[in-house]
Amino acid sequence: MKKEFYYVKETSNKYQIKVFLISLIALIILTGAIIAFVSSFDKLMVSFPQLNSIKEVISNEINNLTPAGLFFVGFSGSLFFVPIAQEIFFYYSLIKGNSILVSFITINAGFFLAQIVNYFLGSKLNKFFFSFISKRKLYKARRFINKHGGIGVFLFNFLPLPAPLLTFALGIARYNIYRLLFYTLLGTTLKYAVMILFYLAVT
Repeated sequence: MKKEFYYVKETSNKYQIKVFLISLIALIILTGAIIAFVSSFDKLMVSFPQLNSIKEVISNEINNLTPAGLFFVGFSGSLFFVPIAQEIFFYYSLIKGNSILVSFITINAGFFLAQIVNYFLGSKLNKFFFSFISKRKLYKARRFINKHGGIGVFLFNFLPLPAPLLTFALGIARYNIYRLLFYTLLGTTLKYAVMILFYLAVT
């Protein structure tokens, strides 16, 4: 039986430079737009006190480390572009006397929602990153990840490592999302279980 061969067409250097320049210009425009939006938003909150009230409520929830505040920390701190050590917030919430079970559920709810966002963004930017990276190397890396990625996902979520950034990268590589969520759940569950046991041991 005759085997079929598939050839991967590499992106030319000229095209990579073109995409890089366009991306740089787009980034500059986006940064300027964000700065303009933030400054306008501050003025908008003066005109609409309700918006300022919402902001204050969320800030108070986070500052007081309530279960709702842990959800916001778990979500915002787990986005790949806003790295925050949410484990510290979780431990301090236990010290403040919050329910262990409720704190565990809320911070993980925010964390998993952020991981879905990270994976989704990575998968949507897949073609964009293909323009910069050698496709042969990327497909080789994808095969390695599909074979050994579970252990890496577990360790990144169990240890204090940048798991959100890994999730974003696995989205680019189109890693199996069900395996990703399974090993993510396993790693984070054991991590917080160890933290809870440590807290109970010292109190």
